[in-house]
Amino acid sequence: MMKKLFLAGGKFADIPAILAARKLGFYVITSGNNKDDLGHAYANETILEDYSNKEAMLELIERLKIDVLIPACDDYSLLTCSYVNDYLKIGNFDSFETSKIIHHKNLWREFCAKNNIISPKALSFSKELDAIESIKKNFREKIIIKPIDSASGKGVSTAFANDILLKDNINFALEHSRSKKIVVEEFIEGSRHGFSTILINQKVIFYFYDNEQYNYKPFAVSGTTTSSIITQDIAFALIDEIEKIASILKLEDGIFHTQTILKTMKDGSKKLVIIEACRRAGGDLYPKFVSFSTGIDYPLLYISSIANLPITKLKLKRKKFLARQCIISTKAGVLSDIIFDCKIKIIS
Repeated sequence: MMKKLFLAGGKFADIPAILAARKLGFYVITSGNNKDDLGHAYANETILEDYSNKEAMLELIERLKIDVLIPACDDYSLLTCSYVNDYLKIGNFDSFETSKIIHHKNLWREFCAKNNIISPKALSFSKELDAIESIKKNFREKIIIKPIDSASGKGVSTAFANDILLKDNINFALEHSRSKKIVVEEFIEGSRHGFSTILINQKVIFYFYDNEQYNYKPFAVSGTTTSSIITQDIAFALIDEIEKIASILKLEDGIFHTQTILKTMKDGSKKLVIIEACRRAGGDLYPKFVSFSTGIDYPLLYISSIANLPITKLKLKRKKFLARQCIISTKAGVLSDIIFDCKIKIIS
């Protein structure tokens, strides 16, 4: 009898994970609250439920007698999986409290400050007036204002402490936060890079980094390319930092993905500063980009790490250059064609 793997989602971004899980021999059940999500067509079965509803998902997953639980490419899905796993123990997930530290921006900044992990100076707030008064006292340079619990750049904006319309930036972030909390950080200049790792026994066994592009919105990634900017020394320094985090938080096996900025330090050296972290795969088919770039079946690798399956020795075949570009329309309609320059090699 096939073991049942429950993926707490089923969107387009989850298709690589669904296909990898089926390749591993699992009976795959997807979820979510939208029957038209594109990933459902690739699963064995779909049972609709809002994956941000922790109690409903716990009841459903317990009733279905699921063997393995996998998060979608979504922070709320990951947090729900951690919550469910606290009760059912069906995957490698950190405790719900640890997961909140990583995925809630205010708790993450507090953790970094407490443990001497290089991170932007930050303060968190739940009220507009408190935020305005404290920002004027504590910040002089450019700042970035974010909801503590949203992703893909939703509710994020930049400002200066003395801006006349600062309250608009604060309220914009508060409106996009489910918990009505925001974090205000110093704005760090530098190139932006994804840095994705797989942890086993709190050690990095696989890592991949890229250059991030922001072509449509200033804080939502719209494309990536393989990177020659990050030197081995810079990469190894960040790996040391990630393993330090894993040791302190006693992280379980699986993905540890970060968004970083390559910052020039006072001594002229360059260092990757972790801006955001999460314990789930990136969206918009990012796992396929990693697979094409390295020759490693990345979805298969991270599902194996979460499901406690054996992982064979990895043999990397890094490409010299590869690009991933998200095509985002400004209006609804039917895409008639995509035309590639004849100089671009298409990987099918």
